[in-house]
Amino acid sequence: MSELRVTFIRTSTVLLQCDGRSVLTDPWFRRRMWFMPTLRWPGLSPERLPQLDLVLVSHLHPDHCDPKAMGILDPPRALFCPDALRRLDRVLPGWQELAPWESTTIAGIEVRAAPAPHTGPPPDEVGYVVRFPGFGPIWFGGDGKLDRDVFGRLRRDEGPFRLALLPVGGTRIFGKRVTMSPGDAEEAADLLEAERVIPIHQGGDWPALPPASLHFGRGVHLAKRFAKRGEAERVVVLGCGDSVVLR
Repeated sequence: MSELRVTFIRTSTVLLQCDGRSVLTDPWFRRRMWFMPTLRWPGLSPERLPQLDLVLVSHLHPDHCDPKAMGILDPPRALFCPDALRRLDRVLPGWQELAPWESTTIAGIEVRAAPAPHTGPPPDEVGYVVRFPGFGPIWFGGDGKLDRDVFGRLRRDEGPFRLALLPVGGTRIFGKRVTMSPGDAEEAADLLEAERVIPIHQGGDWPALPPASLHFGRGVHLAKRFAKRGEAERVVVLGCGDSVVLR
């Protein structure tokens, strides 16, 4: 059985390494979010990353897609949500879009996109099922909302999951929930039957601006929910730059 090394860089930027293959999710390395300074800095710079086989981009919000970093990383292959390349005005060899429920295989890594609705409107925001050879399915959720139909279908089609990377920030924009909360992430993990869960996209990466925006959820909140159930080992909370190896 292969082992997976997961390095949390910041927000939804995660490095997945398995048997010499490397995948980076939602690259974001800037020190500002819109006009606000970031309160947490990335645990690794683009220059310190290993050679990447693939970059996955769930949507084009600036904390999930950093074009400057993409230029530094120069990945040989990158997968984007639909209509992203037109909006970025960049089409490079190996960069392609993957619509919800479409699949592809790159460098032996199987990837399937699935809906991960966030703020809308179109283009569709997606998450990804990732399968390295010899390691079970991984779900990367970007910063999507809880969608019980989607997670139920993923479990039926792909699961149970070895790992779920789930947002927990519970972001509210003028009172409307646009990202999973810790409670939502708990339900999503159960729907996916995820063996392990790593919280991503928690609050506190940049200042809240209530009532315009509020990001109350933290990874520790999800960990406490599972601890109360006697399942503390299912949740691994990582700081920026921290890694864990799953076997």
